[in-house]
Amino acid sequence: MAPARTPRSSIPWLTAAVIALILYGSLYPFNLKPDAQSDLLGALGQLSWARAGRGDRISNVLLYLPLGFCLYLWLNERLRRGPSVTLATVLGTLLSLGIEVAQVYVSKRVPSLADLALNSGGTLLGAIGGMGWTALSHLMHMPSRAEKQTRDPGAALLIGLWLAWRFAPFVPQFDLGKLKAALRPLFDPTFDFVTVLIFLTCWLVVNQAVAAMVSRPRRLETLLLLMAAVLIGRLVVASQAFVPAELLALLLLLPMVVLMHRLRPRPRRAALVLAVVALLIIEELAPFDFSRQAAQFDFWPFLALVDSGWNPAVVDWVQVFGKLFLYGALLWVVREWGASTEFAFGVMLTIATVVELLQIWLPAEHASITDPLLALTIGLVFRSLYRRHRPRRIAGPTNSLSLRER
Repeated sequence: MAPARTPRSSIPWLTAAVIALILYGSLYPFNLKPDAQSDLLGALGQLSWARAGRGDRISNVLLYLPLGFCLYLWLNERLRRGPSVTLATVLGTLLSLGIEVAQVYVSKRVPSLADLALNSGGTLLGAIGGMGWTALSHLMHMPSRAEKQTRDPGAALLIGLWLAWRFAPFVPQFDLGKLKAALRPLFDPTFDFVTVLIFLTCWLVVNQAVAAMVSRPRRLETLLLLMAAVLIGRLVVASQAFVPAELLALLLLLPMVVLMHRLRPRPRRAALVLAVVALLIIEELAPFDFSRQAAQFDFWPFLALVDSGWNPAVVDWVQVFGKLFLYGALLWVVREWGASTEFAFGVMLTIATVVELLQIWLPAEHASITDPLLALTIGLVFRSLYRRHRPRRIAGPTNSLSLRER
């Protein structure tokens, strides 16, 4: 039997995507100056120590953080930690120098040695972050050889719902103003403890879904690709921006994944069920300012859409896909805990209905049949997927072992 092949890394492609994003953000709108210096030495002579505003300085650091992170992960496959950090910083500095020189020829751009220093610092910080990621990932003892993985259609649907929630309203916007607007919340970040826990719980569910989809050697890399996709989506999707609480949750994600990886499967899944139930209750009922007087329950679903003449523009797609993800996550984690699909469906639908009924006593909420119908719809989709995908049981300990170690 031929030895199992080590799966190829996707880090080089991720690095290329980060470089493309940096080039776009640094040279847009690509309008060349008609009277710019034609020789390289003349362009270098125009670099000065001109200082930009506080927001631009922070942006220069943040833009190169993922470059240093990805370069370190790529180089560390071949080099030791010290040379990887050094070479990643040098490569990021050379890229920044080339871009600053190119900005001499682009209108509405100010080439600056201060930007070069900030970009180099951002690359260095990103490389140090990559070193921390690598050190923590080694604590999980992932095997280096590929293994046969049982595909979970519910996990694939859950990841799709997560991406749909983060990418809604699905309208790309490619301009410099959008990039700056997406980064602006990070210039003066504020963190709410509950919001951080909400994002951390969601990402832990996504991590568990990834574990049900890909082989163990590729789990952390796949999780990293999903994180990168969501963050890039924050930059290029209209009406979206970075959320400081989510970035803090991402910093806490890998330590939490390592901690949960050391738990036995059943307690780990039970903790995830409790976390998702708490998340759903907080999202729907916080700050729990109940009144004694009950409001009216609306039995007509999607009333705003009906009143607008079925105009999809009035639909808050971020909210719709967010609810679909939360309901799907609750069903999926209960099923992962060991329950049947029908039982998990019933638990999810019951909790969604009870929570919506409790909103009758919340003056700031509008209780309606819409959310229970969304829960019913996504539950039926999950049930249909699992009825079509009935894996055959394979005798022997190998198959059950791979499922239990997820």
